[in-house]
Amino acid sequence: MDKILWYGFLLISSGSGASRTWAQENAEFAVDLYQAICLSQENNIVFSPLGATVLLGMVQLGAKGKAQQQIRQALKLPETSIGEEFSALKSFFSASSEKKQEFTFNLASALYLQEGFSVKEQYLHGNKEFFQSSTELVDFLDAMVCAETINAWVESKTDGKIKNMFSKEDFGPLTRLVLVNAIYFKGEWKHKFRKENTQLMEFTKKDGSTVKIPMMMAQSKTKYGYFSESSMKYEVLELPYKGDDFSLIIVLPAKDVSMEEVEKRITAHQILKWSSEMQEEEVEMALPRFNIEQKLDFKEALYFLNVTEMFSGGCDLSGITDSSEVYVSKVMQKIFLEINEDGSEAVTSTGMHLPVIMSLTQARFIANHPFLFIVKNNPTESILFMGRVTNPDIQATKGRDLDSL
Repeated sequence: MDKILWYGFLLISSGSGASRTWAQENAEFAVDLYQAICLSQENNIVFSPLGATVLLGMVQLGAKGKAQQQIRQALKLPETSIGEEFSALKSFFSASSEKKQEFTFNLASALYLQEGFSVKEQYLHGNKEFFQSSTELVDFLDAMVCAETINAWVESKTDGKIKNMFSKEDFGPLTRLVLVNAIYFKGEWKHKFRKENTQLMEFTKKDGSTVKIPMMMAQSKTKYGYFSESSMKYEVLELPYKGDDFSLIIVLPAKDVSMEEVEKRITAHQILKWSSEMQEEEVEMALPRFNIEQKLDFKEALYFLNVTEMFSGGCDLSGITDSSEVYVSKVMQKIFLEINEDGSEAVTSTGMHLPVIMSLTQARFIANHPFLFIVKNNPTESILFMGRVTNPDIQATKGRDLDSL
């Protein structure tokens, strides 16, 4: 199963087919944000560069001066054609409105405004055009009702998987505008793993200690590459989802190469060239069954990327409102990622099963130590999710699954 749930919001308070260029911008921002997040996170990481782009894009449409400049520089956007670059996002919203048997992909955004708060029509129109956002009026003074309203929206957009994301403590008398963005992805592997082949194996954690975890085993013809660049050596494996619109990419450092070394030196150029340089071949693979649930506050990471102005009381968001006392107070994201044999929530499937025939192939990809992962949209080459696994949490595995092993 591969279920990825993403939820993000910007809390704004008062008074206290895409071009290659889009793929490059998206990848550069994803790598920059990943490296910034790594500075404050010790263990597993998962986040959505696409979701962060949507949220920052919604703000920059109403930002001016230094605030807008900082956001655009962080997103790697050109100086001209303000607004037009977000047209690439329209393909995601169009895809999310289509129901396909192979996968479920929902991408939605909404603006929750304080009743009586004057927001410029041009700003609302821009968000509707580029992000297909809806607009709702709420009373933030009634914090409990407000939290329930937004929570219900988030739950409906994530297939009921994310509940109670807000509490009444998240809102106060100074809250004026909340921008909410939700992403839900669920896909089936193009070639599924056989559950009976999953077995307990040792995984060497970041600190060098080991833990036994359920390891999915298979042999399949898929894209694989071994890369050696100076002292950095690593393997890359691509596992397509059914329908081929999405893929999971696993980046596995060589055993004598630290995860930190790869994280510091990885570039957007490398990520984009993997697709053309990897070759299809028979690969003997072992991949952990794992899940990650994480809530991130992006403020510190964005400060590292020099996005600071929008958090200050004197920032210029006059494209949103004439009020001079509006600023962004929070940028938060929550994601749930689960990887297992099916690649979907379905208990049964009619997909093709792959036999495990170990040691008969040249390529062996055994992810038994920390690795980096990416979920990308293949038609646009955009990175939807990015993260790392340094310790697959055996405590999150259901007891009966362990008993079966």
